Amino acid sequence: MSKSKTPSQLIWKFLSGMGLATFLLVLLGIQTWLATLEMVDAGLLATLQKYFHWTSWYVLAQVPVPYFDRHLVVPMPGGYWVCAFLLLNMTLGGIIRIRKSWKTAGVVVAHFGIIFMVAAGGVAQLFEERGVMFLFEGEKSDYAVSLTDPTIEVLEIKEGKVVGEVHVAGEPELRGLGRGDSRTVRFAGLPIDLELTGWMRNASVVEAGPDAGNAAIDGWTLRELPVRPEGELNAPACYARVVYGDGSKGSPFILAVPQPTSGLEAFAPVTVEADGRKFAVRMVKQTIPVPYVVQLDDAIPVYFPNSTRPKSFRSKIRRIDEEEVPVEIFMNEPMRRGGYTFFQRTMSSGPQQTGGPEFSGFEVVSNPADQWPKWSLWVVATGMGVHFLMKLFQFILGSTKPRTPSTP
Repeated sequence: MSKSKTPSQLIWKFLSGMGLATFLLVLLGIQTWLATLEMVDAGLLATLQKYFHWTSWYVLAQVPVPYFDRHLVVPMPGGYWVCAFLLLNMTLGGIIRIRKSWKTAGVVVAHFGIIFMVAAGGVAQLFEERGVMFLFEGEKSDYAVSLTDPTIEVLEIKEGKVVGEVHVAGEPELRGLGRGDSRTVRFAGLPIDLELTGWMRNASVVEAGPDAGNAAIDGWTLRELPVRPEGELNAPACYARVVYGDGSKGSPFILAVPQPTSGLEAFAPVTVEADGRKFAVRMVKQTIPVPYVVQLDDAIPVYFPNSTRPKSFRSKIRRIDEEEVPVEIFMNEPMRRGGYTFFQRTMSSGPQQTGGPEFSGFEVVSNPADQWPKWSLWVVATGMGVHFLMKLFQFILGSTKPRTPSTP
């Protein structure tokens, strides 16, 4: 009689089994397919956050129903956590549980490469920062601006200058805010906090009409706009007021990401006083500092004849840190330095006809796992190559052995 397995053995067998791996891979493939379909209407950023962000423990997937203009809502686990279970499964089954010998060396190496690749996605999800840097020819900068993430900054002002550190409330403090929510954001070391209400993912600042009522702030109010699928085009905004140390609250004011046509410049940033100190409060897209200066010397766009369709973008820059180093950045050839990668994102097309200065836009990415996918592919290819050569060697040896004639 076979000995019955203990609960711990059954759990171990399940977590490290091929069945779980197959199920997770199929589920991940289905989620990727559904996310691709949904991305057409919802946009890339919203879809990625819905299906694959680490805060999404579950997903209400929209499954299209053929021949009907309807969608079936199907709950499923979040893609980030599907990948986390896949990482656990492959570590237990493909590294620990697998029989280890010279015959399985290539398979073990290939499994390690796949684990390395999945881990790279998790690291990027948690620690990646992504922004843009726009420069006209001759300009220089040492920071990028986030495409999507707003931050609230509180700066202490003394004699017209900013003193001390800038206190920031970023994505962790603002995550999940909705139109009907009220949240108090606290700033350690400051005599003020901020109470936020009426959060809008996309809004414009407009002059208050007669029907604005209590929503009018110094003749201005917020008008909610449809959320754009392209997340970088949204301008978050909300109403705020200061909460002092004794619990009292100041007059409400508007916080919004500045937009050229919003009229926001008329009253931003907001100045408040507490304990004899003056503070400026503003909402901006998150600033990503770069540990060196980048100066654009020449932006060189090349277009297909008689069209505005880009053939190639090339930027000649100078990287200024310990010394000035000339660098060229162009499509599929980024600059990597100090943990930051500069990709050629966009370039002006009009100034070359009008004689004005060209500008160039770089996508700036800080990702500790930037090169991990490339390395993992090399590891997987090495493991599969070793396994293939071993199988080929075994086949050649088996075919050269003399065969014993069969007895009639």
